[in-house]
Amino acid sequence: MKKVVFTLFLSIFMISFASSQEWLTSFKFAKRLALMEDKMILAVWENSSSHAYPVFIEDSKGNKYQVRLFEDENAAKLVWEYFVPVIISESNYDDLAAEYLTDKNYQYKDRFNDDFLKVMDPNGNIINTGFQDEYGILNLTRLIRSYALNLSFLKSEMTGYFENKSFSSAFRLAVKYLDFATYAKDDVKKEIVNLSDIYMNEAKSLLEKSNFDNKSALTQKIELLDLNKDLILGRHRKVYRALKKTNETSIDKINKSLYAFLQYASLKGIGKIEESLKWQDQVSQNDLNKIKFLVK
Repeated sequence: MKKVVFTLFLSIFMISFASSQEWLTSFKFAKRLALMEDKMILAVWENSSSHAYPVFIEDSKGNKYQVRLFEDENAAKLVWEYFVPVIISESNYDDLAAEYLTDKNYQYKDRFNDDFLKVMDPNGNIINTGFQDEYGILNLTRLIRSYALNLSFLKSEMTGYFENKSFSSAFRLAVKYLDFATYAKDDVKKEIVNLSDIYMNEAKSLLEKSNFDNKSALTQKIELLDLNKDLILGRHRKVYRALKKTNETSIDKINKSLYAFLQYASLKGIGKIEESLKWQDQVSQNDLNKIKFLVK
């Protein structure tokens, strides 16, 4: 009952803010709202929002015009239509840095710290680490085209992780992000894979500290899923070479189907069609459906 009431409150609150076109100021609330709405978060540091923030917006004919992000009505409408926008207080920096920057690479840390708009998933992890300004000014329309992702595909796994961070929830969300990357547009595949890495690295850390009976099998599964990332990014020959070094008898029974899928997809990807066919019957129908997105 409490959950229903809270969801209703969120819906009313969202309508109110979207109508006023004001950016949220609670990061915690923005994450919960993004989860409910299956949207990405558009975040900016407080100091960056206190001055003119010029952006380009494109019309239906592709013509660009420059506006101020926090003052222009059309920009506000676009932001609320495609994202959950939030201004993050500078006073939260230390706590957020401690929570989000552990084991992150330089590019991620640089985007976290800069004045650029940050597109985050509902857990607060940044996706647009490689996106650059156009002539020093952000093209908001281009940002929307790339990162206004509908996250309904990840709803169950995202909610599970949001409500209870564990090896299981982190692992499932990481795997689901890999599936999401499989079907995504080429220009964001790599960045979605990078998001998957964040959760998979967390799952690895939790697995190492666990005493699961099938710990070695799960470790092997994570290693095989690393090869799945390469398939998604079109590195079929790299996967083929790695599998050549693998002894099939060492594959745990819970990983047989995944191993067969990697063999089948990588062989098809490098043109060894006949050789790939011997693996086809061992691949699940769900994985077979992915092949046309992985082998083009």
